[in-house]
Amino acid sequence: MLYKDDAGTSDNMHEETGEVLFRRFREGMDAFDLIVSLYEDELSRYIYGIIKDSHETKHLTIEAFGQLATSGKKFAGKSTLKTYLFTIGKNLALRHMKARQKHDHISYDEIAEALCDDNETLHGYLEREESKQQLHEAMSELTEDHRTVLRLLYFDGLSYREAGREMGKSEKQISLLAYRAKVALKKRLERNDME
Repeated sequence: MLYKDDAGTSDNMHEETGEVLFRRFREGMDAFDLIVSLYEDELSRYIYGIIKDSHETKHLTIEAFGQLATSGKKFAGKSTLKTYLFTIGKNLALRHMKARQKHDHISYDEIAEALCDDNETLHGYLEREESKQQLHEAMSELTEDHRTVLRLLYFDGLSYREAGREMGKSEKQISLLAYRAKVALKKRLERNDME
């Protein structure tokens, strides 16, 4: 459980109660713990049904309630609070699944080939079988932005413009970031080769 209400909650609470509690929360009253108690278990089961990962389900459930708390003004009452919250949960779960699928399909042979086209000095490192492991280790040492730009350009095959949209950057920024990422990757590969 994320939060526990000392008074507990009744299983026969109506959907209307969620909206009333949320209105109280927006008015500055301490009602958010009651909202969590009301929907947490069901939301967790819903998210788990999508991603089938109990550890990540806990994180996504917490994140869904966090988004509900911070985006309260966006809830206009056009749906029930439960529908709104579960939509947040569904979107988080689907984004998680999409990210997991991208990482599950990463082929280090593909990035090695793509990088070699751009930078022939890497070719010698990547021809040897152990270079795949070196590449994996070197990639894990890069910054998040460097890993992301390399993944988007070389794993996912996006254009610089598409990668820019994904990362919230301009084409020029992506071009510079990709160059720096390849330089950083090359340095790490060279350093690991000397060790």
